[in-house]
Amino acid sequence: MKRLSIGAMLALVALAACQTALTQSESSAVPQQEATREAAPAPAGSSAEPSASPAVGTAQGAAYVTAAKAQPPAVAIPKHSYTSCDVNGPYIAMTFDDGPSAELTPKLLDILKERGIKATFFVVGQNAAEYPDILRRMASEGHEVANHSWSHPALTKLGADGVRRQMENTSEAIARATGRRPVLMRPPYGATNASLNKRLAEEYGLKVVLWSVDPLDWKYRNSNRVQNYIIENAHPGAIILSHDIHATTVAAMPGTLDALLAKGYKFVTVSELIAMEVPVQLAKKEPVSSPSPAPR
Repeated sequence: MKRLSIGAMLALVALAACQTALTQSESSAVPQQEATREAAPAPAGSSAEPSASPAVGTAQGAAYVTAAKAQPPAVAIPKHSYTSCDVNGPYIAMTFDDGPSAELTPKLLDILKERGIKATFFVVGQNAAEYPDILRRMASEGHEVANHSWSHPALTKLGADGVRRQMENTSEAIARATGRRPVLMRPPYGATNASLNKRLAEEYGLKVVLWSVDPLDWKYRNSNRVQNYIIENAHPGAIILSHDIHATTVAAMPGTLDALLAKGYKFVTVSELIAMEVPVQLAKKEPVSSPSPAPR
């Protein structure tokens, strides 16, 4: 009986030692922050238990590592739409929708030309067909002319044939006037989705451009409000939305553009801005500040 008790005690001591060693081993292998994370759900149809890799020290493990290294790198998913761009510098893009206007767009072009600023015009196809001379001037002065549909409907409410007519008729009108088909489009009302973006890119060669700064100039016909909003909200990589069919917007542009130039911003077309995009971790996020006044 005494021998049995001693044996039982020895067994308990051995079990406790094993349990302590196991606990120490697990705690050293898993960082504290990982220990409290909720496990990610297993993919549908897979086992909840991960499969173990062969030991690297074995021939089987060496073959496993070799096969893993031989896997092709992940393919980057093409980007079909933009609201802004991560850029390394104080670059912004001014964009104007719904024109051209026979009266207002030439005035805006004069304002831009005086300052050496390039912009992007998202034109409505009906207007582009009516005023091809204005489009020719846009292109000749270095501006980008882009597609904003033929008659400004919500594309998400159209069938495939309707979208095709809106895109192709507008691109054709732009090409006839400028000699160049557009590569960008802006959906009216910003109405789009991932499926439509993909289709516009693959079938019509058009990237979707939305915006990151919207002064709501169509709603608030107040030049000071438009000017102040754009100046306060501009940021490197911004795509700024306005409309060249409103007199109050065109009247706001001289003060707006001069203030942005004074802050050190540089104006480019949207295609130029997209071409400048860098990985987000490389983009400079420092705010743009006004340059020091020149000594007198």
